[in-house]
Amino acid sequence: MVTLGSTGKADPSQFDRKRKLFLVPLVTVPPQLEGQISDLADTHWDQIKGQLQNLEKSLGTIRHVFHELIHDEGKAGEQLLSQIAPRSASLIKEITDSSGHLEQTEDQDLLFELSDWQRCLSMGLVSQKVSDLASESYQTAMSDRYEYIGKQIDETLEEDGVAALFISEDHRVQFPSDIQVFYVSPPSQNQLKQSIVSLIQKEL
Repeated sequence: MVTLGSTGKADPSQFDRKRKLFLVPLVTVPPQLEGQISDLADTHWDQIKGQLQNLEKSLGTIRHVFHELIHDEGKAGEQLLSQIAPRSASLIKEITDSSGHLEQTEDQDLLFELSDWQRCLSMGLVSQKVSDLASESYQTAMSDRYEYIGKQIDETLEEDGVAALFISEDHRVQFPSDIQVFYVSPPSQNQLKQSIVSLIQKEL
């Protein structure tokens, strides 16, 4: 995986005709903390936007956008995104208005299955057998989900194409070996994560 900083030292022509993916790790801001951390979160997203623009200047324009939890494409996907991730939606709308297309990233049935197994596990099941079954089924569904996302990217991203993926940083998506991944890491990322942890601890 290539970091943003390393692209500045490399000759961009070495990536010609290669498939390129700009990976944006998402930091979840709990709704109850939004008011306290809004300015830092805004700075974080401004830096993400700046880094994506720099990558585009060196490596090409984003043509495909993938975002976790989005199981539809185009306008329908953008509408869903605006409800679940407003900051992502704002930046992605700029991309889709200019050059890119929001792609279907997830399988809806798998998302529903994951949600159901997660609810089962959160109930505090009494039977160890049932608990083990729910845990194993959850892990299987999660693995299938990541496999699906990787397949969507592989089947959509053309030779010399450029895409962006917005996904939680603890994801386990495996990318094809011929896709060059560029990791977007804004300077404010660690500060944002640490601030969230600190605020949550104060509430306990």
